[in-house]
Amino acid sequence: MLLFIGMGVLIIGLTLWNWHYDVRPRLENEAESNARVLAASHARAIESQFQNISGNTDISIIHNAINKMLLINDPNTGETLYQGIALEVDYDVFPAAYDMVNISVGVTDCSECITSENPIFIHKTGELAAILKVYANPVFYRRLVSDIVDNLALMFGGVTVVLVLAWLTSNRLLHNLRERERSLVIEIADRKSAEERLHQIAAYDQLTNLPNRYLLQADFARKLEETARSKKMLATLFFDLDHFKEINDMHGHETGDALLKEAAARVSDVTRNYDLLARFGGDEFVMIMSNVENRSDVIYVAEKIIASFKPTFSLPNADVQVTTSIGISIYPEDGDDPSELLKNADLAMYRAKADGRNGYQFFNAEMNLELQYSQWVETNLREALNNNRLELHFQPQVNLDNNNVESCEALIRWPQDEGEKVSPADFIRIAERTGLINDISSWVLEEACRHVIQWTEEGYETVRVDINLSSRDFAEKGVLYSFLPTMRRKNLKPSQIGIEITENILLESTEQVIKALSVLHNAGVHISIDDFGTGFSSLSYLKHLPLSGIKIDQSFVHEAPSNKDDLIIIQAITLVGHGFGLDVVAEGVETEWHESLCKGVGCNTMQGIYVSKPLPADRFAKKFLQKS
Repeated sequence: MLLFIGMGVLIIGLTLWNWHYDVRPRLENEAESNARVLAASHARAIESQFQNISGNTDISIIHNAINKMLLINDPNTGETLYQGIALEVDYDVFPAAYDMVNISVGVTDCSECITSENPIFIHKTGELAAILKVYANPVFYRRLVSDIVDNLALMFGGVTVVLVLAWLTSNRLLHNLRERERSLVIEIADRKSAEERLHQIAAYDQLTNLPNRYLLQADFARKLEETARSKKMLATLFFDLDHFKEINDMHGHETGDALLKEAAARVSDVTRNYDLLARFGGDEFVMIMSNVENRSDVIYVAEKIIASFKPTFSLPNADVQVTTSIGISIYPEDGDDPSELLKNADLAMYRAKADGRNGYQFFNAEMNLELQYSQWVETNLREALNNNRLELHFQPQVNLDNNNVESCEALIRWPQDEGEKVSPADFIRIAERTGLINDISSWVLEEACRHVIQWTEEGYETVRVDINLSSRDFAEKGVLYSFLPTMRRKNLKPSQIGIEITENILLESTEQVIKALSVLHNAGVHISIDDFGTGFSSLSYLKHLPLSGIKIDQSFVHEAPSNKDDLIIIQAITLVGHGFGLDVVAEGVETEWHESLCKGVGCNTMQGIYVSKPLPADRFAKKFLQKS
């Protein structure tokens, strides 16, 4: 814009300079030249009159000619060409008798006139007779100047209009550009903010602001490459909060979230600048330590993490004490890719929990064998489930008052081709960790119903069959919620199939799960707590939960005849159970002594190898069921 205005000003300046120093002087010269030529022609006409003057000649004709010159007009404009004429006569060349005087006609003192002096001679003698001064009106000059000035004014006006329009246009354009630039800046800022926000959402955990699993995977691979080049070690620390779910359920999710944020902040304070701390999911965290020289460096950090959990967590709704368990895998000896290192560290963490929690554990070859065994079990267990190669065995539960078999527990077995059996404790634990337990529980419910129906068809009087449910069966669409629809589909009464659950499941249960259990209890389903006394026992759920009975864990029954403490526990559990109107079942009854002891403390029912070991369905029916 400034360049354009500058060019316009330069054009105007050059035009004015050219007018002043070139055009106007040429116009003035041309006007004077034309005026002199015209005046000279009229002077020659008057000069001719002087040639005829004699002693008695009337010279009025000269006066008339001079006067007529003032009447000569411009044919284009009609303006008078002369404003004044002066005739100065030299009387010496004339006889004294002549009446010749100086003549001055019109305006002879105008400053604008073009003045020309024209000598008049006597041809006969060659003497100067007079000088005719003509004061020409500069109409021609004025007309040219006026036209040029008008054109210049028009040009200047046009240039000014163009400059003004250019200024307005450019100003508008600049305004629009500024607005667009401002809009673009805002848009870019918003887009950048949105991109940063999307990146924050995509790569960082929104609760703790730590990198999430996505960013962990990306940075993990990069750190492995750097470690491989440096020929050093890399440590993967996998840890979570011990008993976090119990705290979450007891104090609410808001308190649980606050605990996770505070725990993340504490661990961040002990993290080295070049290490990566990420939230893996739930209450699980992962730390990647690069540039590790030896294991003592890892132990030092692990102990600092554990120590950071010692102070009480002061949360909005509660003050809680929490510990953490840490599993550690080392690159390259424990794996050379992120997934393998994370898996091994996770396995080591579960070993740390099994060893009592609030500690750390390095991954070792034994865990690797355990992992391989776990993978083998998972693969073959899935195949056995799909090919219906699992079996249900049934162990009777005998009423201590009348010795009648009133119920039985369905126990799953997995026969192998060689006749050996994989321990249910092993494959159930692995099934729970892999999520296969949901399919197994569904199969157990279907199979238990099938056997009850089959016994009825064979003419036996059936007894209640109790099945065990896992904590995963309490999830949405689990067996807990498909129980009654399955019973209706099989045309069985809800009282014919019972449910056994553990204390830990009750502690982890939500209000929705408790409502579902209440629906089952009200429909007539027998619900009992298995292995009572081994978990985090709380008398409060005996009061509020829809229970039908409790089963004393066999660890108490086994040592009760010789261990006073175990006997006291059995007596206390029986007393509490009866106080709440619950049936009390003693598990692990192996001898007559056990039977007498359990009957003496008031147990209602016993179960164990003293009565019978678990039997296949056909043998159980023949031995313990009566024909109708």
